[in-house]
Amino acid sequence: MEDCIDIILVANAGVLVRAHGVGLLLDGIHHADGHPFIKVPENILECMKLGEEPYSGIDYLLFTHEHPDHFTPELVLDQVRHRPVKGIFLPDEEEGTPALRHLYSHLREQGIPYWPLGLEAGEVRKFQPEPGLQITAIGARHMGPQFQDVRNDCFLVSINGMNLLFTGDADHVGEYFERAVKDVPIEAVFVNPIFYHNPEGQAVINEIINPRKVAIYHLPQKQNDPMHLHFTVKRAMQRYAHPAVCIHVLTEENPGFRLNFSE
Repeated sequence: MEDCIDIILVANAGVLVRAHGVGLLLDGIHHADGHPFIKVPENILECMKLGEEPYSGIDYLLFTHEHPDHFTPELVLDQVRHRPVKGIFLPDEEEGTPALRHLYSHLREQGIPYWPLGLEAGEVRKFQPEPGLQITAIGARHMGPQFQDVRNDCFLVSINGMNLLFTGDADHVGEYFERAVKDVPIEAVFVNPIFYHNPEGQAVINEIINPRKVAIYHLPQKQNDPMHLHFTVKRAMQRYAHPAVCIHVLTEENPGFRLNFSE
């Protein structure tokens, strides 16, 4: 449908966005171990390489940070060797792993457009890769005291005036977002369970971002949830949900939703 945006959960914080013939994949190519979150299944990675539905026409790849539950550079390299893309938004090369630097080298050699990020907290950069599409990168720090040195780039994706904000694992600090979202009507913000559960995160959502919809992603499988994040989300929704804001909890059982431009 030409008058809507389709949101499809790939795995964890990986989201496919499709609208008006444009496809964006955010944090959606990874398959590493060492964490409790859901890896992108091998059959989906193969569908991406073959360009099978719903993964045909992926034009842009966007990555918030280089953690194994968000981004595996080797698999991204394999993907772009099989399927062309119009561009990739990447974490900073100098602060990345050798695998990320190798991906950068390939992109340069092959002339594949890319935009290096890893922005300072609160820094904002705007890009317009093609008509009708604007991507605003917002610098933030990863939540959790053990990750305060990790930069997390949030993405404000605007498709023909519809604005979606993807926060990845950004900390719930209002100053990160104020400049970027000021006077911008946000249709939907995507946050992880800790962001949604924290009172400071709620203040950022309701007082700064002020979205029409909140999508909660970055959940493990229910049967493998050592941090009890499903319970955390349930309790937080009981405490914070209100009729003015629609909540979507993205899981394997409920992997997506549709936004209509006419609403």
